[in-house]
Amino acid sequence: MLGRRNLDIPRLLVYFYYMTSFSFPVIDVEKTSLKLKKIREKNNIKISAIQKLFNFDHPQAIYEWENPDSKTLPRLDNLVVLARLYDVPIDELVALKTARTENLPIKEQLPPPYGIADADIEFIKRNASENVQRALGQHFGFSIFPCQE
Repeated sequence: MLGRRNLDIPRLLVYFYYMTSFSFPVIDVEKTSLKLKKIREKNNIKISAIQKLFNFDHPQAIYEWENPDSKTLPRLDNLVVLARLYDVPIDELVALKTARTENLPIKEQLPPPYGIADADIEFIKRNASENVQRALGQHFGFSIFPCQE
């Protein structure tokens, strides 16, 4: 953003808004594993049935999802399938940690504000005719001639 002329103030405000911090939840893997097992057992669904549903060769992945020590969870698409199978929202399958208080900055890439870059001005000074330089300077609201700035 530095090195631009005629900065658009509303876009700058949007930029600074997105640079603020955002607090987000963190998945508690151990508790989520226990929830997955508890909900499966509550629905009287056997691991072999889930294995067949996902077309897994072995049930080991499902055992790992339900083992808090494995620190392994289903992918999001598999969580969606499990939520539909158990007829619960995904939120009920996932446990969140509540102790996390720190914020992480959002660094969303925004397009540069309207204007012309200093490197472009240098290129125009070297390559454009005087009339083109004046026209561009009038359009962008500045003079590229050093004595007129």
